[in-house]
Amino acid sequence: MRREFERQGVGAEGAGRFWRLSEINGGFQLCATYPALVGVPAKISDTTLTYAARYRSKSRLPVLSYLHANGASMTRASQPMVGLKQARSVQDEKLVEAILATSEPDGTPPRFKYEREHIIIDARPTTNAVANRAVGAGSENMDHYRRCRKEYLGIDNIHVMRDSLNKLAESLQHAPGAGVVARIQGSKSAWLGHIENILVGARSIVEAIDAGRHVLVHCSDGWDRTAQLTSLAQLCLDPHFRTLAGFATLVEKEWVAFGHQFTLRCGHLGHADRFRVTRASRRRSSSGGDSTSNVSSEPRDEPDPEDPAPPGLDALLQSGTTMFGRFASRALRGVQSRISSAIQAASDNLDDPDDVDPFFTEYPELQPDYMAPDAAATPQRRSNGFRLGRAKHDHETSPVFQQFLDCVFQLWVQHPTMFEFNERFLLDLFYHLHTAQFGTFLANNMKERAALGLAQRTASVWAWVRGRESEYKNPLYQGDASKRAVRVIVPNPKFVQYWSALFAGCDPAFAGECGSSGGSCGSSGVSCGSSSHARDALSLPPSSSSSAVV
Repeated sequence: MRREFERQGVGAEGAGRFWRLSEINGGFQLCATYPALVGVPAKISDTTLTYAARYRSKSRLPVLSYLHANGASMTRASQPMVGLKQARSVQDEKLVEAILATSEPDGTPPRFKYEREHIIIDARPTTNAVANRAVGAGSENMDHYRRCRKEYLGIDNIHVMRDSLNKLAESLQHAPGAGVVARIQGSKSAWLGHIENILVGARSIVEAIDAGRHVLVHCSDGWDRTAQLTSLAQLCLDPHFRTLAGFATLVEKEWVAFGHQFTLRCGHLGHADRFRVTRASRRRSSSGGDSTSNVSSEPRDEPDPEDPAPPGLDALLQSGTTMFGRFASRALRGVQSRISSAIQAASDNLDDPDDVDPFFTEYPELQPDYMAPDAAATPQRRSNGFRLGRAKHDHETSPVFQQFLDCVFQLWVQHPTMFEFNERFLLDLFYHLHTAQFGTFLANNMKERAALGLAQRTASVWAWVRGRESEYKNPLYQGDASKRAVRVIVPNPKFVQYWSALFAGCDPAFAGECGSSGGSCGSSGVSCGSSSHARDALSLPPSSSSSAVV
């Protein structure tokens, strides 16, 4: 991290002198999902950072992600804890204002400059961001952030992306007589639409930073859609990240160090952790019958026909014979349905305090505020019955990093001479993302990796890549000439294509079977025409729905 930020010019002459590297998160005391070293404005003290972190979800305050050569910066964070009462934080506003001032000649915000030229990117749909206020979160109130404007990108959450990939996988598995394009179009998965939407967001960031404007990027918790946007923008802005070594640095910084949850998103935990036993409803009697029965032993209260309940609002509206009454009834139901759906989507992005992370089940001593249990003092809880519930881990799988690789492939196709690596490099990364053979793609954040000792106990995927660099070289790469001619590349969201080598690929373990059926599978899982191998390549851990693919 330090070496990369120094390469970008943090702490050096020019705009870099207005930034510093802070060790306030040493020991992960401030934020458990941030790296120990973070880049912040030089004029902001660690005390201000401590208070600003309390205003952001998971304490993921705005910190430096990339410093461009023209002095513009890209920072990343999580959603602010605004809530229904429109809470604000002076420290958070001061931090954002100091970030915007780093491009000024003396690093001081101008007093009489009110143009909203800088951008706060909220990657979520507007409805989801507004609905999050009901659970204490939300989005920035732009009345308190001068010189900024806000853009919503409308990128859907992890559950929508998982369902989209499920539909795409099912369309490739069925209808063998139809062509691939026809099956994709008939799947209604909108997978390519999601890829296009992410590229639109990355293009907005690239154009803003290239024009000298600062950009703050966040979604809900700042480790899924935010990582996609910040890493794609840096890939377009800096030629260094389009090399093999630079791409490794980019993934380590934006995904590994900043806490993308590889274990949850890729489903690395075993099937034993996919279900857990939870307490049943209190309506069941502790002394009556089979504990697994869904029938309550307690009598239910039957309504008294002679004492009807007072009519509710719906009944009052339905009783009206006027056109207004019928219209108001339909409108109320529609509003209630939309609000319920939005609040449910918002609650999916927040942790349920009653849900136990399977990781902490195996390693309870790593929980925050962990206290050793006292057998003598702990009262024995009596069970009123049990039910088989779905673990939180299953609900959190999603192809977030796979979408990033798909977007990189789209850029690679659009600018074939600007990347040092080839398509096989991206395919091998996707394959080893799910093999769990390398510590790079294990655990959910740096704190977990340090507690598990992954640096000492596992190998890095980048060491494996360095031993095969000749296999990953792009013969069309222009090298230094591309840096002098075109430093910044811009995504073209209208030119998006199906990544056939990934979705029609196969597992290297089935290379012999592929060869017998006429496919052309290699050690990296390149394209194969057999539909059975598409099922093998996409048979990843399922989500809560049947035949789900992550």
